[in-house]
Amino acid sequence: MNVRSVPTGVAPAGTKQRLGPIVFAVDAAYAVPLATALRSVAENNQSAWPLDIHVIHEGIGEETKRLIFESLPASSAVIQWHPIATLSFASGFSTRPGVSRMTFARILLPQFLPQTCDRALYLDGDILVLTALEQLWNTDLGDAVIGAVPDYWLDSAARNGPGATGGARVKRYFNAGILLIDVAKWRNERISERSLDYLERFPTTEYSDQDALNVACDGKWKILDRAWNFQFEPMQAIAGIALEQKPAIVHFVTNVKPWKTGSLSPNVAFYDTFRSRTRFALTRWGRLQSGLKRAGSRLHARSALLRAAWSYSKAAVRTHASTSVHKAK
Repeated sequence: MNVRSVPTGVAPAGTKQRLGPIVFAVDAAYAVPLATALRSVAENNQSAWPLDIHVIHEGIGEETKRLIFESLPASSAVIQWHPIATLSFASGFSTRPGVSRMTFARILLPQFLPQTCDRALYLDGDILVLTALEQLWNTDLGDAVIGAVPDYWLDSAARNGPGATGGARVKRYFNAGILLIDVAKWRNERISERSLDYLERFPTTEYSDQDALNVACDGKWKILDRAWNFQFEPMQAIAGIALEQKPAIVHFVTNVKPWKTGSLSPNVAFYDTFRSRTRFALTRWGRLQSGLKRAGSRLHARSALLRAAWSYSKAAVRTHASTSVHKAK
């Protein structure tokens, strides 16, 4: 397994920087989506091979690391694995149901990169990259610490009043799943320390580290085109997106994940085109199981709808009968 590092230096002034490092933070439960996301990155960025990949992780064993690495095209990437043995620093912080505590690891991201690293791209594990990342990587951040895309659902609420940020208001609210980071500015602005300070004050803030990062970076981030973090709703299909909205990075932000067995996501087949080229490809039996579970879930949802309609009809009949009797009197 290739886990050696590659030099990450500072590009001369006025020149484009080499793509990378690209950083992920996942636990063992995200082995399949990590391998799939990495495959999508590698296939769409061949001019940048070997890619400089860093994975902050908890609980990913050596055999799983090998399978993830072997899921990539030969010579396409160098992976450095950074174990974070415990998230004890975040033991008092809460997360939303279904969200891994590894979400807090991205707050510490610069600690896992060389001091000579001046820029990094952070990607969540629940994404697919559909184009070359060079344009994103070479975005001029100006004085901003990070580049990010506004959160489709939380941006307005965060600007207009308390709620998404534990009571604090921010100028704009970004989704932290894709972050282009000026690492030097991050360190100088003490973003990690300020984020942790916020979490100490608001340990139950609804969106965990994302709230904290928004407060720490308030007024210090650049808005990127939404194509670089296209946040999919549960029943929104990639194939149905208009050409002018074609996403560069798709982000499956809800709990309806396309890799889950029996998922009702309309993007299951699209996602599987990448997964099928990894060492975690579904077997014929796995596809059958998933298909049967998906059919069962649809039938259950349809039955629930029928039950609700039937209950509504019975209530309407009772109301009508009651009204008729009242009029008769």
